[in-house]
This record gives sequence, C-alpha cells and structure tokens, in this order.
Amino acid sequence: MTLFSQQQRCLTLVLLFLTACFATTALISTADIAEARQRRHSTANRPVLPVVPPVPQTKPGSEAAPEAPRPEEKPAEDIQKADPETTPVPEEKPAPEAKPAEKPDVKPAEQLGPNPSPDGKAADKNDTKSDDEDTAEKSDPATSPDRVYQNACPALMNGDVQGEIIPPLSEGMCGERSPLKITAIGKDKPVKFAAPITTNCTMAGTLAGWIGDVEQAAQKSFGAGIESISTGSDYQCRKVNNGHKGRVSEHAFANALDIMSFKFTNGKATELGSGWKGSPEEQEFWRSVQKTSCEKFMTVIGPDGDAAHQGNLHLDLGCHGKACKARICE
Repeated sequence: MTLFSQQQRCLTLVLLFLTACFATTALISTADIAEARQRRHSTANRPVLPVVPPVPQTKPGSEAAPEAPRPEEKPAEDIQKADPETTPVPEEKPAPEAKPAEKPDVKPAEQLGPNPSPDGKAADKNDTKSDDEDTAEKSDPATSPDRVYQNACPALMNGDVQGEIIPPLSEGMCGERSPLKITAIGKDKPVKFAAPITTNCTMAGTLAGWIGDVEQAAQKSFGAGIESISTGSDYQCRKVNNGHKGRVSEHAFANALDIMSFKFTNGKATELGSGWKGSPEEQEFWRSVQKTSCEKFMTVIGPDGDAAHQGNLHLDLGCHGKACKARICE
C-alpha cells in the first residue's frame, strides 16, 4: 500500500468521526429544544395568579375545636358556682330575706330620739326590767325599733350625778339632743336638788365636781353639810335676762343653772337674796361659793353683776373669746 492510500484512509476516518460528533450534538440540541418548547407550552397554559392574595383558609384540623363540651351541657349548679354573674340560674337563688316595712324619710335634724315602733307607739321592751339590766344590742340600727340616737353621759354612768337621760329638747333654735333630768349631785355624799333640774351632760359633770368645794364652804361657815339646793331657771328657751332682743341665753341649750338657796343638815338655810349681805357666816359662805364657781364654770353672775341676779347665782359653760377660754366672773 502506498503512503498516499494510508493518508487518504486516515482522513476518511477523521471525517467519519467528526460527522458522528456533529450528529450526536445535533440530536442533543434537538432534544433540548423540544424540552424547552414543552416547558414554554406548559407555562403558557398555567393559570395566571390573582393580584390579591387569597384569604387564608381555616387550618385543617381546627374544625375539631367546636366539638369540645359546651357550657350549657354542664350541670346548672356547677355553672352557678363558676360564674354566677354571667350564667345566673334564677330558680336556684335563695329567697330574699323579709324586710321591715319602709319608714318615711326623716331629716337628720329630726332624728334625735328613739325610732318609733311600727305601730306608732313607744317601745316598751324594758318595762319588766330596770335600766341597769339593759344590755347593748348588736342589731342593725336601721331595723332596731328601740335604737336611741343620743349620747351617753359618763357622769351619769359613773354615779357622779343621779338622774336619767330624757327625750331630746327642740324648740326652734333652742334645745339639747341628750338632756338629763338630775335629782342629786356628788358620788360619795349626794346632795339633792329641791326639784329635779334639766341640764346637759357637761353641766352635770361640772356640778358634780363643784359640789365638793361647796360642801367644804358649808362646813367652814355653818359647821354642817348640805342637805338640799334650791334652784331657779335650768332649761328655758329664752334670750338673756328674758329680754326681747339680744343673744339667746345658755339656758336655752340646757347649759346653765341658777342657784337660789341652800339648806344644811343642821336645819339652817341661806338665800342669796338676803345672805349676800346678811350675817357674817352667810356672806363668807356665798363668796366662797362664788369663788369656787368661777373656777369651775365659764360664766358666773351674782348680785354684784347686775340687777337681774340679785337673788340667783347664774352658772353656765358658754363660750367666751375666740378660743372659748375666757371667763366671766361677776
């Protein structure tokens, strides 16, 4: 074989190899193009997505929640205990307690004494027992027919004075919410009044402290104790000195008392009208009474004060001065 024939054969093999490569490449390209066309075709047929996103749908499995036990399936008594306000059970509510008949509205200024009983008559629960046997009741003041809207008086409770609390006094601007009717003053050796006096608790307590010094003056001047005291005005709704003008007297508030005379245990007696300038022992006694009175009371007016007090020694606990600390002693 010649060299030219060998070269021609090699060239032919190379051409065949190249032709096979080109054919293979063409087949691959054709397949890729067909696949790409198929993808484009499927994309073109795909539905266009909406511009607005879809509303979220209920998550699968959440439908089981409504199947839980409903409140109405629970027993009525359990519902009442769990939330009585939102799930009331009217048929299980207790019957309302019986209430007393409604009373007419009473203004605070008028509510001074005991509440009237329902039938309009005064309550008489304590008719069969003494006052000392009374016990404090823990009843509701709004429903207790014998509730007393007055102040207790320590002087009366402690035995410094003898007497009793009486119904409130009210006459226009005059009056006293918790007046006392006093029959005697002093604890160890009570001194009686010739007639009971009406006064407030503060005056009663001050008189109880005053009588001890007056007893000492009686022993010094007359050599005897005091058997009784005669008085003039106690509670009286009027102006000062029974005038038609001017301020209201302390008598109008059960805050004053006029002393007229004393009777002693040895049978002697003395009156202010005649004793102020009477015998030496009378003068000494009455001036001692005035002195101790000025130390105990806020106002003391006697024969040297004015013509209206020639026969009575006026004692009261009225306020004098801005701080209520000034005293008047005449």
